Amino acid sequence: MLSRRVKLIINIITILALVVLIYFSWPQITEGLKEIGGAKWSIIALMIPLQIFNFFAVGMIYYSYFTSHHHKKITKKNMFKVALELNFVNNVFPSGGVAGFTYLGYRMKHYGVAVSRTTLAQTLRFALTFISFLVLLFMGLFMLSFGASSSGVAVFIGLSIAFLTLFGTLLGIFIISDEKRIRGFTAFLPRLVNTVLKPFKKKRNNTIDVGKIEKLFTDLHVDYVELMRDRKKLKKPFLWALAVNTSEVLTIYLAYLALGQAVNPGAVILAYSVASFAGLVSILPGGIGVYEALMTTTLAAAGVPKALALSATLIYRIFTMMIFVPVGFILYQKALRKGETEVITRDAATHSNAN
Repeated sequence: MLSRRVKLIINIITILALVVLIYFSWPQITEGLKEIGGAKWSIIALMIPLQIFNFFAVGMIYYSYFTSHHHKKITKKNMFKVALELNFVNNVFPSGGVAGFTYLGYRMKHYGVAVSRTTLAQTLRFALTFISFLVLLFMGLFMLSFGASSSGVAVFIGLSIAFLTLFGTLLGIFIISDEKRIRGFTAFLPRLVNTVLKPFKKKRNNTIDVGKIEKLFTDLHVDYVELMRDRKKLKKPFLWALAVNTSEVLTIYLAYLALGQAVNPGAVILAYSVASFAGLVSILPGGIGVYEALMTTTLAAAGVPKALALSATLIYRIFTMMIFVPVGFILYQKALRKGETEVITRDAATHSNAN
């Protein structure tokens, strides 16, 4: 249980991070509100249930995985709330998803889930989301092939994203599927990070505890082997991951319909893939600026007028962030008050500074 003083510090840091997010988002917020003013509100309203379903689907990826491992205390409602909290954490603390990994680990301790299993659940979510995304991406490239205005650059970008997605997923599986490779990985990468960061630290201690990392990956391997013995457990998480990607693309597409324009769905799928990958490595809260610029540029390469692409992107981003990030913040605060979670602010801040 966290003390009142620690909770106060956590609240102050979190609120400051939220203020920073709003500060960097303000130009996009004002522009987005202008675009929303001239759009069809009846269509924009449909984005709300789609995004609610999107977060429910994210929660169901975790729910179906955890309950298949006999964590019966966890409910669908619990994981829906956690999905919204994770959205808040990942938007406020730009850390390439590391903040979300750490937060979920602390959050699920309340339900008796080991950190290694939570980490595998997060890894599984990303892997299945990437794999299911490949299905949509190839569908998008097929649709783009019928668009006269799309360029070869767009197709090249799509194939590059597909290759990187597949390579990254297979590399992760390759590492955790063998104990010898795990030992090699944990002997190399953490030590490399410690060596690189040591000159920039006042205290010359290690940034990463190699022993803890090795134990984590060893536990991951045990859970992975158990999962591979019964691969049917992956069916439901995969279908929910496909639902996550599909609902996100449909939400973006609705932004175009709200502006009275129907565009090639393949262009939307491609732009969403590029912007999502870039958002992971952005050092700005919520991937602000980077996400919008890359989505607009990719859509233009796929044949969508640049002004239309920017307007639709701003509507989608502002509408979803203004509604669901605050909801996640409220649920995050509620979980903190109830003592259902510890927080990742120190880890997230450390990672952000390292970036």
